[in-house]
Amino acid sequence: MKILWRQLISLMQGLFLLTAALFLNACASKQVVQEGPLQKAEWETKALIRDMKDNKTQSVTIDMQAIKNQRVRLDVTAMMGYQVASLVMSPKEIAYAIYPRKEYYYGKSSEKSIERIMGLSLHPMNLANIAFDEPVRGPGWICEQDGSKILSKCENKQRSIRVEWKDRTTEGQKKVVITAPQFEMQWLFKSPQTEVQFKPETFTLKQPDGFKAIQIN
Repeated sequence: MKILWRQLISLMQGLFLLTAALFLNACASKQVVQEGPLQKAEWETKALIRDMKDNKTQSVTIDMQAIKNQRVRLDVTAMMGYQVASLVMSPKEIAYAIYPRKEYYYGKSSEKSIERIMGLSLHPMNLANIAFDEPVRGPGWICEQDGSKILSKCENKQRSIRVEWKDRTTEGQKKVVITAPQFEMQWLFKSPQTEVQFKPETFTLKQPDGFKAIQIN
């Protein structure tokens, strides 16, 4: 009986070591090796957005696809995959659909163009700059680096808007906190997927059927 029990324990230990080895190998295979500055990538992110003015808090998932300084697509969903909004943008143009309202906006990309979604006066291309760990751009913005010469904070004191990068990992995960009067966004990024090939239609967004079209001036 003792011999059988020892054999069983030995077998269980062997299975545990094999499972642990497979788990570690799987984790290693998921790590993203980043060599040099990113030029294009995909991110899976989650955001907790607080609207202090209306005393509302919303948790959303934001999938981002971007080519640095050129094109960006954001798809925002709430719980159970409920579509909230889709946005495509370039430095000069933007189009987005707000699904609950059945509204489609299009026109010039500017600091005012996404206030209807976020309640934040910020050029929408800066959302991609944040993902790429690039400085927030525009009049009045001043950025700082930490002791490792890594971007850590950008602030526009005139508008009382601040962007802070926190909790970075070597795999590219991070937390970004955006604060403004009556607004706060805690934005959690998973490791970026860098081996991506975007189709031309990725960065186009047509007016959905039944949606009201509103031009942004």
